[in-house]
Amino acid sequence: MNICRYTKDKKQDWDSFVNRSKNGTFLFLRDYMDYHAERFTDHSLMSYDDKGKLVAAMAANESNGILYSHQGLTYGGLILDTTTRAAEVGKIFGLTIGYLREKGFTEWHYKQIPSIYCQYPSEEDEYWLWRNNAMLTCCNISSTIRLDGNMSAGMERRRKRGIRRALESGMCIKEEADIGDFWPIMEENLRTKYNAAPVHTLEEMKMLHSRFPEHIRIYLCTDSDGKAHAGAVVYVSNRQTVHIQYAHADNHGKERGALDLLYSFLIDKYKATGFSYFDIGTSNEQGGWFLNERLIEQKEGFGGRGITYKQWKITL
Repeated sequence: MNICRYTKDKKQDWDSFVNRSKNGTFLFLRDYMDYHAERFTDHSLMSYDDKGKLVAAMAANESNGILYSHQGLTYGGLILDTTTRAAEVGKIFGLTIGYLREKGFTEWHYKQIPSIYCQYPSEEDEYWLWRNNAMLTCCNISSTIRLDGNMSAGMERRRKRGIRRALESGMCIKEEADIGDFWPIMEENLRTKYNAAPVHTLEEMKMLHSRFPEHIRIYLCTDSDGKAHAGAVVYVSNRQTVHIQYAHADNHGKERGALDLLYSFLIDKYKATGFSYFDIGTSNEQGGWFLNERLIEQKEGFGGRGITYKQWKITL
């Protein structure tokens, strides 16, 4: 086996591997990753077997002697083919650690890909993280609804009341909406509640939406006059998992249950089209140490239950 750093001439090989991998999503495609290339020093890695076949890849960036997988993405870690076996993953870990030491890195920070984004069992990396004395440094909890199967946590009465309230006030859902109608709602909500701003700018999200129209979908909840009072940016991550990237409502929408109606619509839509998981997102701050109980209770009210987004550190 050998390992090398990604370069732009390997873009086609990289994207082709992500598309056929067992745990890759469109977030790892170079046209998504590289939209913020100027913010990060890319140091993505590619692992080949002795026959020259690409068997693993990892989106990564470097900063101050530390390799991160990748600070611009929600999750990262090794992207693997279904043919890559546990012992090979161990060799990839050993090669990567040797490579990083040779290049003078002091730490390797690893964002594990949550299980709901893996289309085939893919936790070989967690075993080898443990074997290499990795320390768990961050654990965020996300609320996820299982759309297939017979078991369901169900929706709470107050969420159903919110849906009725929204319908009675004339609210309806608009698909393939203009993201510009949603962005001011989100910006105002983040500013007043958290004194924060979206991770993406409006221009960045418009650009990403134009590159990945089948993966990034925009939905609005509007009143009878067509004015938006809530909205969501939905990431169709792969053939089985849908993730809420952003979802917000203005005061009028909150009073009338606009998000209740919007979530209900999305859950029904993606359940009917054969998806397995509907991930509403994390409810943590301070690197996982603070749990926003009010926020997670709202998500659990739709039937969401916990999956974790883990981050590890290997000291080199």
